Amino acid sequence: MRRKPLVVLLCAVVLCGALAYAFIPQDVAPQAEQLEFWRMQRMIGNAEFEDVTSQINLTQLSELLTSCKASRLPFYQNSYSVDTVQYEIDARYKGQPLHFVLGKNSFAYESTPWVHRLHDAQALIGALDAMFAVGTAT
Repeated sequence: MRRKPLVVLLCAVVLCGALAYAFIPQDVAPQAEQLEFWRMQRMIGNAEFEDVTSQINLTQLSELLTSCKASRLPFYQNSYSVDTVQYEIDARYKGQPLHFVLGKNSFAYESTPWVHRLHDAQALIGALDAMFAVGTAT
């Protein structure tokens, strides 16, 4: 008789722990030294991209992306509209491809079609815009 309430309590604790783990955001790429960039593109209009890899401070970009948080649970996304994108960043993290798409719907993915939605992506986009504003002012 005493076992039943204990089992129910244990199941409730395990379920709450699993739900908390699933809904707490994770770091996308927490170790900056493991992050290598090979291309960064910025939307310039009419679904055209400009390669801006050589124009950005990659150390600052690395710091921005290591503080980036994303959903733990992946979402299915087969495609996205290019005209809603502001930045695309292609990198390798721990030797594996990692892609960031920043814009109206911001997400990161290792392989499609499963993506992780980025939390507070507007702050990241604002920081990138500020980096380019400083870079063009000098």
